[in-house]
Amino acid sequence: MDRVEKLNKSIAYIEENLNSSINYNELCRICCCSLPTFQQLFSLTCGIPVSEYIRNRRMSVAAHELIYTDIKIIDLAMNLGYDSPEAFTRAYRSFHGIPPSVTRKIGAYEEYLRASIQIQVYGGKFKMGTKPIVLIETDNLIIRKFRPDDWKDLQEISLSNANSEFGDCDEQWPTDDNGIKGACDYFSNEHQFWAVEVKALKKVVCFINFNYIDENQSLNIGHVINLKYLGNNYEYEALKALYNYGFLELGALSISATWTLADNEKLAPLQKLGMKIVNTFNANKF
Repeated sequence: MDRVEKLNKSIAYIEENLNSSINYNELCRICCCSLPTFQQLFSLTCGIPVSEYIRNRRMSVAAHELIYTDIKIIDLAMNLGYDSPEAFTRAYRSFHGIPPSVTRKIGAYEEYLRASIQIQVYGGKFKMGTKPIVLIETDNLIIRKFRPDDWKDLQEISLSNANSEFGDCDEQWPTDDNGIKGACDYFSNEHQFWAVEVKALKKVVCFINFNYIDENQSLNIGHVINLKYLGNNYEYEALKALYNYGFLELGALSISATWTLADNEKLAPLQKLGMKIVNTFNANKF
């Protein structure tokens, strides 16, 4: 257990220094072992060399910076330790499959989550692992990854959102068959999108998006529910389970959401979970 705790502390050190130089001697000090031993422990536990893990996490951070800040690519490249914008762009394209300019324009990117190491006990034996959770079951819900055949349920959610009183305050989703099928295929291949299926109905009624984790380990969450199913506590039950996942599995220290202040029905489950309004601002859509 002590070794697991030290490995998690080494991961926390990496996360804190993704925008600066990572001292491998400090990683060894945290884990109280030599560099070869640390590298072996990390690879065996996480299934990936520590150098590759750092590179992947930096590419994920780079995508967030491109989307949510106005940082210049040359400055971002320097921050992440690349000698030139060209070298950074090559590495970025290799990881994400697209250049940085495309991510900045349309918000597309590949996410690589922070590792979280745990011990799981099985009949007196234990194993360590970091495999992402792909399904969470509660009393009434199955919270899972999207499947391509969820597109009709997703279309209902999209149409409901478009017809909502506050639809103009949210991103515009496609509602046509081809557009929503494409969106559903995309969601099914990305880890941060969750489908909330009601067991009794065998129907997806809510979409939840883990938008990003910022440099302060604050997880931003967004959700859209089919308004036909408001008032059944489905949002609250799903968000409660996923909040636990964010804290326990992703290492989030806090959770935030941006919402229309007047949208009381959709604010209700967030407030029930203990979230408080800490800032208000005007946007062009309001």
